[in-house]
This record gives sequence, structure tokens and C-alpha cells, in this order.
Amino acid sequence: MQLPLEIAPEIDMVAVVNGQKFMQFHRFAYSTPLRYGEEPNLSKIRDGAAFGELTAPLTKLGYEYGHIVFNAPFNPRKKAGLGRENFNFIKPDDLIVLTTRPPLDDKEHGDKKLVLPSGTHLEKQIFDECRKFLAVCARSHVKLTETVGAKTKRAELVFHQHKGARLKNYRGLKDFRSKDVPRNSDISIGFFLRVRAIPEYGCGLLASFGMGGRETLIWNRIVRTRHADWLNRCAFIVAEMNLAKIPETPLTLEFVDQIKVKVLVEHHIE
Repeated sequence: MQLPLEIAPEIDMVAVVNGQKFMQFHRFAYSTPLRYGEEPNLSKIRDGAAFGELTAPLTKLGYEYGHIVFNAPFNPRKKAGLGRENFNFIKPDDLIVLTTRPPLDDKEHGDKKLVLPSGTHLEKQIFDECRKFLAVCARSHVKLTETVGAKTKRAELVFHQHKGARLKNYRGLKDFRSKDVPRNSDISIGFFLRVRAIPEYGCGLLASFGMGGRETLIWNRIVRTRHADWLNRCAFIVAEMNLAKIPETPLTLEFVDQIKVKVLVEHHIE
């Protein structure tokens, strides 16, 4: 019996999981920045707290935590990128969860705060899915594709790279000039992508991220507490967050409940 991704009664999904199915979600993780000469280390990975925010709603959907898929930065002098045969543990009913901005164009942009890709077969398949919605994705610059960005004035986004990942300026895909965001603005952007099946793997993909570590954590807290239903429907969503009133050293994430969020793009995926 094939379990559909979109199921209204949660209890039905749990019953199928306990009786017939075994669905896992796997963390698709990237390395923290490496010092000169430092080797990648599985214990040093990005955005763990942000990933933790999504584990509770995924468990309620009937998933169990599976593996960390560690994307060690690709080094052509040491090895070739890992092929399809290295990911046979991933099953069609599983879900890949990514809570770090995918580094689609980091090398081309040369931003200071870049994420290094791994060059694996699985990463390439995930990037291909992301490319359907993100024409450009680097730390300083994101551009939506025509499919999802044609109707929004914030389809091409430029971000500050210091003192947070605040929005610097934006424009529509057909606009000639960008519109600057006021210097004292604390607007940032969150992205959410849920895909039914990755080619050659058949598993689902969930990517939920902001443009920096703090922004990604806050965004995934928002997804968990306000939009947990997104995790069970296929869509690409872009929203802005007003981060003006963040405590300097918060004890908990309770302050996120007061952050104002405005959805800019909500594209249903068949």
C-alpha cells in the first residue's frame, strides 16, 4: 500500500507507519568553516539547532530520525565525489532534510561567508531540484526563477554580509533598478521547499533555511510553531521576517513568537 504524502488525518499516517511502513528523515548537513589545514569533522556541522526545530513535527508525521548525511567539502586532489552507490540506505519513503542554505552558486560569487559543496551524487540531485526555483543562490544574492518569481517585486534579493543577513536591496525579475531597503531595517528572508521525490532516489526533500545561521534558526522555529502543515505538502515558499526586536542574548526562542512574518511567494508543486 503506497502512502500518499498529503494526508489529512494524522492518526492514519501513524497507524500505517506502525503497521506497515518505516519512514526515516535524514539530516543533509554541511561543514562549519574550516581553518587553513583543518580537516572536515562530522562533529562540526552547521545549523544543528535549526534542524532540531523540525524534528518534532516530522516525528508527529510518522517519521523516525535516520542518519546524518555529511557533506564534507569536495577536494578533487583527495577523492572523487561520492556516487549513487554510497546512498543505498535512502529509501523511497524517506525524507532528506536540509536546514542550511544550499550552496548552488557560492564558488561563482566568491562571498566571504560561503558554504562549500560536497560534489556528491545526492547533492547534485538536490541542487537540480532547487534550481527549479532558485536561479541564483549564494550568501549575498538570491534570484528566483520565472516560474515562482514572475509576480513578486522581491524576486531578486541582495543581502548584507556583515552584522546579520539583512536584506539590502531587491527588484522584480523585469525591473531595471533595484530598490534599497532602509539602512535601519532588519528585514530578512526565509525559504521553504518541500518536494515529493528526488530523481534517482524517490525520497522526498525538505529544505528550510535563511541566509545566515541566526536567521535559519529563527525561520525554522517559525515553521515549526506556525506552519507545521507545510511539512506535509509540496510547495515553494518565500517569506520576510522583521528581526528588529531580537534580544542580545536570549535564554530561549520564545521571542520568535513576536516576530512579524509576511509570505511573499507561495507556489504549489504538483
